[in-house]
Amino acid sequence: MKYWVITIALALLMSSGATLPLRADPLKPTLAEVNAVEDVLRFRTDMIADPDKAIRTFGARSGRTQLDTIAKEMANAGSGKAGWRYLLGSSVFTFAGLNANRTLVTFYNPWADTALFTVWEGQSGGRQIVEAEWVPGDMVRQERAEIELLPLWLRGQKYRPAAVTDAVVETVKAIETRFAEPQIGAWRETLGIQDGRTYHRAVTPIIAHRLFEMQLRLKMFAIPSEGEEPSTNALRVAVAGLIKTARTEGFKKPLAEARGTTAPMRGALSRINPYTMRYLAPVAYVAGDGHATVFLQSAATADFMISARYIERVGGYALQRLEYVPYAATYQSAISMAAAGRQ
Repeated sequence: MKYWVITIALALLMSSGATLPLRADPLKPTLAEVNAVEDVLRFRTDMIADPDKAIRTFGARSGRTQLDTIAKEMANAGSGKAGWRYLLGSSVFTFAGLNANRTLVTFYNPWADTALFTVWEGQSGGRQIVEAEWVPGDMVRQERAEIELLPLWLRGQKYRPAAVTDAVVETVKAIETRFAEPQIGAWRETLGIQDGRTYHRAVTPIIAHRLFEMQLRLKMFAIPSEGEEPSTNALRVAVAGLIKTARTEGFKKPLAEARGTTAPMRGALSRINPYTMRYLAPVAYVAGDGHATVFLQSAATADFMISARYIERVGGYALQRLEYVPYAATYQSAISMAAAGRQ
């Protein structure tokens, strides 16, 4: 997950005015690495704000055609431009070949369990996207995989916050293993999608509808509708209050209510600056009999997620437990534990 290390270093370098080194090092990014990360961050931001303009700006001719095809599939399924905003606004991403002329940048959205593969290449006007495709997570994680309708994090009976984290770790690990630098040029072959016409006829409609269903479900939660269950509005009000407090005051008050929060989580959440929560918003939720868990992320960065578990009470929902998951640290911990287990 070199991206997270580089962006932290990038922020420090830009704020301090330091001179960028010319050698490759995760903690000392080269100028090429910094430029590549900046381009990708701008692409992600612009795709959230204005997808059409971003595709024209960052896509070379072939890349624009392929991104436009994906946009059309989103539109046909009902997502429209909001599909790009949800897909990229809550995605993590990773690189292969960051210093090479051709760089593979993969965005992974765990909520829709969908990855957007983009190949960036140096052009006369700078680095641009020359290839793009969106792929179900099943095909990313395993060769010749069967594609399931449910996203990975919603399958089985696993504790949902842990399931989300596991989906990110497993998928990103697969990306970094199966699509490392020597395999950049053969990424379509590795995925088994050389036959683009067949792939777009048989597979992409599945992920287009999955994305739309996730958006529709979130919309039903966020926007009041006639005839909805009273409990839905009660949960909506509770989450809105949590977000407002986190954005303005931090997590001190919510933690006083969420007594089931573990000590490590209390420590992490209590240290968060409210300013970093200014774009916090719901990205998914699950509800059961008498309880619900809402997942929150910031549109400014997808480096973390917060889960809020509620218990239904008379007249509303009570916050029971908060969890803060920084994806980079969680990923590195999982990789380190796996490596230690092999020794």
